[in-house]
Amino acid sequence: MLYGRLYPIMRSFFQELRLTLALAVPITLGQLGQMLMPLIDAIMVKHLGGVLPLAAVAFGNLVVWIPMIAGFGICVAVHVQVASAHSANDRDEAGEVLRHGIWLSVIYGLICSTLLQIGVNYLDLIPRVDPDVITAAKPFISWIAWSIIPVLGYTSVKNYCEARNQAWLPLVVLLGSIGLNVLLNWIFIYGHCGITAMGVPGAGLATFLSRVIAWVVLFIIVQRTPDLRVNWQGGALARLGAERLRRMLTLGGPSAGQILFEVGVFNLATLLAGMLGKVVLDAHQIALNIAGVAYMIPLGLSQATGIRVSQAAGLGKFVEARRIGWNSLTFSSVLMAAYALFLLGTRHFLPEVFLTPTTTDARDALALSSKLLLWAAGFAVFDGTQIVCLGILRGLHDVRIPTLISFIGYWVLAAPLAWYLGLSLGWGGPGIWTGVSCGVLLVAVLLIARFAVISRQRARLEILAISRREGI
Repeated sequence: MLYGRLYPIMRSFFQELRLTLALAVPITLGQLGQMLMPLIDAIMVKHLGGVLPLAAVAFGNLVVWIPMIAGFGICVAVHVQVASAHSANDRDEAGEVLRHGIWLSVIYGLICSTLLQIGVNYLDLIPRVDPDVITAAKPFISWIAWSIIPVLGYTSVKNYCEARNQAWLPLVVLLGSIGLNVLLNWIFIYGHCGITAMGVPGAGLATFLSRVIAWVVLFIIVQRTPDLRVNWQGGALARLGAERLRRMLTLGGPSAGQILFEVGVFNLATLLAGMLGKVVLDAHQIALNIAGVAYMIPLGLSQATGIRVSQAAGLGKFVEARRIGWNSLTFSSVLMAAYALFLLGTRHFLPEVFLTPTTTDARDALALSSKLLLWAAGFAVFDGTQIVCLGILRGLHDVRIPTLISFIGYWVLAAPLAWYLGLSLGWGGPGIWTGVSCGVLLVAVLLIARFAVISRQRARLEILAISRREGI
């Protein structure tokens, strides 16, 4: 009897999940691939010896990542609006959204890259960060800063492909660029093929070149693929439309805020860790890299769910959109709980992938990183929940209240608490991670409540409209 009741529910759940995963798997693999480039840089510079090269790359990526993530809001707008245009079979609109997204990415990237080139001279003003780390990071930042332009350009084209249910194509291009990044790192960091060894700066140059080539190659492939080719009537240089820009910025601005608030607080945590010395910074960065790999999984699921929700909502099918959302949240919770158990079982030896215990500082950093992974395991489920919720709400074009929730959770609660526990009370790295964990928990709870309320309201309106039509 119980089986008879559960079977249709489970059957519906797995049918919806299968459709979402068909899109989420390549997106998630792509997100993991994006994570590999900074990880590859970190792993390859560790062979230069000591903790300083690793700390310099970590600090440099932190400085560049802060403005870069704000630009991802533009790419989110491409995702959502192309998905809506695709569900309406409006190919011209999808192409125009892509064109506007690329130009916004280039303009924003140029501004950020230029400002970073100027600001690199003022990094010494940051208090309590090891001057040796800043000195080693400066030339790395000078190269990696320019990669904001190709990263955002590539992401806009990638999101266009994904929103049109062609997620495997950008993944193949990305995998090729990762292999290229390894080769170029080998050439520029250590000095091969007639190139003088550049050390840490060589990692920045290799990553920049890899990202430029990935963007160019992906766009060329899109233009040579009949199902994806865009035909801009006025050409790529045609005037940008004010109304379309307004819609993209209305959606992309708050989405950028959501990303900025969340990733920004983790970057603040890295700065706080840097104020506690190279050992704490290395331990924090190792734990953050490991936790970040897990973060990419629900992020890919979030984007896939957001696309499906946007497609359903664009057709007025809010009951279906609500079902898609709850199914993804359930799956994400189970998946992240499994990952939390994995972290608990591997936390004592997994950090050695990033650092060899050949010195006292290295051994201390590895011991501390294994402790920090306890906190990563503790908030894994809540972190996955909140990122999937954000994707669902973006698909419903609900971005302002979720942005406010993100700000409150991360910058009203998490940031001050991390500083107070980590630095003022002297808890060190564990104190910083305790503060961040509290913020993640609050955001997850509030976003679930937001989704439950708004999806129920819109589903009721759909049911009421159907009832009225049938009554007529």
